[in-house]
Amino acid sequence: MRTPARLFRATGLVALLFLGGTVGYRFVEGADWWEAFYMTVITITTVGFGEVFPLSMPGQVLTVVLLISGLGIFFFLASEIGRSVMEGELRHYLGRVRRSRMMERMTGHDIVCGYGRMGRAVVDELQRTGRQVVVVDSRADRVRGLAERGVAAVAGDATLEATLREAGVRQARALVSCVNDDAHNVYTVLTARSLNPKLLIVGRATEDGAERRIRQAGADCVVNPYHLGGTRLAHLVVKPAIISFFDATTAEASQQLDQTALRPDAPVVGRSVADAKIRKHWGLTVVAVQRGGDVVASPPDDYHLQAGDVLVVFGERQQIAAFDRDCG
Repeated sequence: MRTPARLFRATGLVALLFLGGTVGYRFVEGADWWEAFYMTVITITTVGFGEVFPLSMPGQVLTVVLLISGLGIFFFLASEIGRSVMEGELRHYLGRVRRSRMMERMTGHDIVCGYGRMGRAVVDELQRTGRQVVVVDSRADRVRGLAERGVAAVAGDATLEATLREAGVRQARALVSCVNDDAHNVYTVLTARSLNPKLLIVGRATEDGAERRIRQAGADCVVNPYHLGGTRLAHLVVKPAIISFFDATTAEASQQLDQTALRPDAPVVGRSVADAKIRKHWGLTVVAVQRGGDVVASPPDDYHLQAGDVLVVFGERQQIAAFDRDCG
């Protein structure tokens, strides 16, 4: 039986005992309702105030029954309350230990700081692509809700080193700071960068000038959702076909835009785009190649591919998966 049910049962027994004693004194001794209830209270609680009214033999028997039953039921209620407190604390402690061990074993995961409307969208998209995600949020109720859904989460201030360490920032691949306050995003990025210089950090900015400050703090990329939203609204008016194309290449669509970083032993490394025959072997179109900080859109046929190049390709999900398996 679960703890709430046991507590409810114990509380019900106590209430039933008070009711039985009051009714018993009322009909056995002929006392009025208040005196019967008062006599029941001082008997069950063993305060020793003495009898409210003279007791007959049946009344004395009732008093003995109430005393013995009351002691037993109160001990039962106290034990259930203690059990519920201990179980709750133990469950909370074991949950924290389990989450801590799980995060210690994590590597290459993504950390999302802030679980507001934007944070939820980021987490949903990362999970849809199969990424391991750890959420950091200062609100304990949000963290509890995430834990019930099986999402790793840490309750705490993302600007603190201890919180980010608990989230496994040293072993993480990327961090997204989308707290609602630009100052907190600056400090979160600054702290994360100091703990993991190789971390890919994406920050959110809301105010004018905040993008520059967040970049100076160490973010690789900064996104202003209001600028993006305004640009998208304008493009829906001016360039609706382009927006429709990108909407059709979401994670749920059969055809997608995706990227693959070429490993050193990939069969296309050292070959030109023409010689690699990516379209022939995998059915994909190479949209762009990123090499370091440079991006070559629609690379020419004589462009030679190197290890570490990130190819942006377009095609069916199965074709992308095969290319990523063979070359990524």
